[in-house]
Order: sequence, then structure tokens, then C-alpha cells
Amino acid sequence: MHELALIKDIIARLEAIAAENNAKRIRSIRLRFGALTHTPVEIFKEQFLMMSEGKDLLHNTTIEIEVADEMDDNAQDIILESVELEQ
Repeated sequence: MHELALIKDIIARLEAIAAENNAKRIRSIRLRFGALTHTPVEIFKEQFLMMSEGKDLLHNTTIEIEVADEMDDNAQDIILESVELEQ
């Protein structure tokens, strides 16, 4: 599944960001989905929760997702816009 590869990549990026900042936990993330990514938001969230299960770093992480329109320059991408860390 396409979503699983995307989620795996995002989790790896989050782990790297947390390690660089000596964070204990990631409180929240904000993502922007391009309208042409063909990734349903609810399925992404469910899969993210399943793939992050057992990772203390991502326990209870809030996920906020904005869906951009088709005319957006990044309409085919998923952008990690922000990460809130707990030190």
C-alpha cells in the first residue's frame, strides 16, 4: 500500500527530529496533503496509529491534517508542516 510507505517515511523523519532535539515525545504533528495524493485522511490516521503502536515517542500524538486544493504547487505531496515536541 502506498500509504504505508508514506507513513513509514514520516515516522522515520519524526524520530530523527526528536533525536536531534533530545525530545521525549512528539505531542502533535501537522501535515498538508495535496489534493492529488489520493490518500484518504482517516485511513492515513488509522494506519499511522497502528504503525506507531508501541513507540513511546509517538504515544498520544495529535495529528492535524489540512487538505490543499488541486492548484497547490504541492498537490501531489504530503508535507510535514510542523512538529510539537516535549522535552
